[in-house]
Amino acid sequence: MEPIVLEHVSLHHRGQAIIDKVSLRIAKGEFVGLIGPNGAGKTTMLRLILGLLPPTGGRVQLLGADPWRQPAVRTRAGYLPQRPAFEDRFPLTAADAIWLALPRRPFSWRPARREKKLIAGALELVNLAGYGESPLRALSGGQLQRVYLARALVNRPEVLILDEPTSALDFAAQRHFYRLLADLRRQLGLTILVVSHDLLALAAVADRFILLDKTVLASGNPRRVLSFKGLNREELFPVREVAR
Repeated sequence: MEPIVLEHVSLHHRGQAIIDKVSLRIAKGEFVGLIGPNGAGKTTMLRLILGLLPPTGGRVQLLGADPWRQPAVRTRAGYLPQRPAFEDRFPLTAADAIWLALPRRPFSWRPARREKKLIAGALELVNLAGYGESPLRALSGGQLQRVYLARALVNRPEVLILDEPTSALDFAAQRHFYRLLADLRRQLGLTILVVSHDLLALAAVADRFILLDKTVLASGNPRRVLSFKGLNREELFPVREVAR
């Protein structure tokens, strides 16, 4: 069974196509980069795959189920959205942020022993063992993203979906993050789908790039997709500030 399948999927809003007749398949254990210019529909595509939006037409399958009609399947997918930003609103520790991703127990105000083990295990996976009591505000940009990655992994998903996970990191931190993802893919048998503009770091570890601009323009080896004639490099390589 292919973990992610889209067949002729479209999404329209106010008469305009946001996603237009997209068909794609992602194999078990595959590491795929979803790339394209701003406004191409990449984040919308992730939300369709996760069942957070219903398609206007076509069929979406996540791990063999329709994620919109069968939302329980979402628990088998880890998701790192573009801006978690817990540290901007609450004085949380790394362990707190991860604990909030676990299924809630009634009247639970602190992690149970089993939950503490899961949190510690997730931090160890991302090379942050011992950082559980660290305030999020005290962490570097790279460490903070790894905490959010641990949060996406704590329920041991089969599929991992990430939206611009390295957009605020410098190139060295981007490479480190994507190498970590590649290691986790091998270690846990994950299927990984990443939206990113950090194409050089991602191309070093991804099996395949899918170029999206409302519809799929190209799919295949990252180097071949990056040489696609319709590629606008200025849109794909935006200039931005980064944090270490």
